[in-house]
Amino acid sequence: MCVMKTRAQAPNGSPKENRRESIFAFLAILLIVAASVALSSCAGYTSASSSGGQTGDPSAGVLSPGSGSISFGNVAVGSTSSLTLSVTNTGTATVNVSSVTVSGAGFTLMSGGGATSVPVGQSASVQIQFAPASASNDTGTLTVASNASNSSLAIPLSGTGTQGDLSANPGSVSFGTVATGNSNSQTITLKNDGNAVITFSQIAVAGSGFSQTGLSTSSTIAAEGSLNFNAVFTPSSTGAVNGSITLTTNGTPSPLVINLSGTGATPTLLLGANPASLSFGNVGDGTSSSLTTTLTNSGNSNVTIASVAVTGAGFSASGVPSGTVLTQGQSVTLTVTFAPTSAGTVNGANVTITSNATDSPTAVGLSGTGTHSVLLQWTGSSTPGAQYNVFRGTSQGGEGTSPINPSPLSTTSYTDTNVTSGLEYFYTVEAVNSAGSSAPSNEASANVP
Repeated sequence: MCVMKTRAQAPNGSPKENRRESIFAFLAILLIVAASVALSSCAGYTSASSSGGQTGDPSAGVLSPGSGSISFGNVAVGSTSSLTLSVTNTGTATVNVSSVTVSGAGFTLMSGGGATSVPVGQSASVQIQFAPASASNDTGTLTVASNASNSSLAIPLSGTGTQGDLSANPGSVSFGTVATGNSNSQTITLKNDGNAVITFSQIAVAGSGFSQTGLSTSSTIAAEGSLNFNAVFTPSSTGAVNGSITLTTNGTPSPLVINLSGTGATPTLLLGANPASLSFGNVGDGTSSSLTTTLTNSGNSNVTIASVAVTGAGFSASGVPSGTVLTQGQSVTLTVTFAPTSAGTVNGANVTITSNATDSPTAVGLSGTGTHSVLLQWTGSSTPGAQYNVFRGTSQGGEGTSPINPSPLSTTSYTDTNVTSGLEYFYTVEAVNSAGSSAPSNEASANVP
């Protein structure tokens, strides 16, 4: 600081008086300078005004955050994320911060929480951490209390905890009894009900004979997605076995344990047919009739059908090709057709199914009678609503008065299946309505071979 010295010259008075006045003036200047120095030493961060050296109004301080809100986005449960926020004094006076607090589940103030002063134009920083405890949308508030004009500064906080939520359906698998050397496979569906992708870090299968297919550590399940895999039991010895599939993931619960159970048994190979015989009754020559039987593996090991053979005139089988494999409890339908080419009963017919079953071959008995038939056709009556009766005899003019059809016919044809080989039959037809019957038609005859 520079102080200018001047010599005072009184317009009147003696030199002695003038010297006294100069001394007083010099003392006044020194007092003013001393007072100014004293005020400057007490100012701190507050600048003296040009109008008189007075400090600004403390309420003129303003805290302005670098962001109006803080969003942590998605953070995996079990992980943390930290962000730093700067608050700047954009006012005209120093701001004294008394406290910085954070509220809200998962949010923590890591640094910058103590009392401090922020000069004009300067900034203070705080660090907030988000550590979600569950898969949810979390909110909170960062509050800065000070003597600024905005004395309680509230900044919203937000973040989403992400985590996969894994479940298995079924939650456990029982394979029942499986013959040694054979396999039983069961499908398991894994469902992710969480909001994050599930990844697998370890897949462990425990228990003799148990394994899995379709799942590896490179597998993933999207949020709200699912994945199928198979649990497999291939026993190498007899007896009950317990095991498990343990899935270690980034989801919850982890690990997820799927319990397994099964029993190894001595192989039994059994093949049965139901029904064990098929009776076709009377079937007209030139026509056919089909019946079915069900072949079932009632053992505990796979049965392989080698061949299906049919004996008996007019019989055939379909639906079970050679090489068909039936697993434990599995069935297949065998269709047998009878299409006689001559009249007479077929005896001793059967279907023989050869397989690797211990009770092979499996036989299905067949029976049926081929019959001749006579087809009659005639020209219909012109009378509306007319119906017809058919009469038959074994001699000319001997048709009698009783129709062979059980009820009047609406059609103009009829097949007579109740005929005997070697005979000749004679037929007439009468039209009938509510008024009665017409005269017999002309007579027709047929010789049955």
